[in-house]
Amino acid sequence: MSPELKTDIEKIEALVAQVAEEEMVEVFDLNVMREGPRTLVRVFLDREGGIRLGECESFSRKLGAVLEVHDPMPGPYVLEVSSPGLNRKLVKPAHFAAVTGRRVRVALSEPVEGSRNYTGTLVRADEDGFELEREGRMFRFSYGAVRKANLEVSQEELFGKGKRKQ
Repeated sequence: MSPELKTDIEKIEALVAQVAEEEMVEVFDLNVMREGPRTLVRVFLDREGGIRLGECESFSRKLGAVLEVHDPMPGPYVLEVSSPGLNRKLVKPAHFAAVTGRRVRVALSEPVEGSRNYTGTLVRADEDGFELEREGRMFRFSYGAVRKANLEVSQEELFGKGKRKQ
């Protein structure tokens, strides 16, 4: 990555953080990447109790205007603003810490005890890694060992326990 591109990303991060503060939302994740001649800026927003579509739209309009004024990237760009979703990906230590006590699905880069895939309850997360309880056993993984991790939301969590019709 060229230093010039890194500077642009840092500027974009600062502008995104500024708009997030004004809009009183949390930047859950930010991805900036080249796609052919364009730059793709993907912002995932969150807040306590979840984020609404109107909040994403408002943030997108304000950030779009700020990006036009400051012009932190050469050429055309595409801006996408959304919620991280129910089965949100977990990347940063703060993401893992925020879902302590919930079910997560983890795909590892290398197998541990013959398996790369683990689903269980996230028991604890710190700066170095996290502990997962699966079938009564505890496993500790470093963040570097994780290829992909997502919160796993069950239908029961979404809709509650159903009542059978009589």
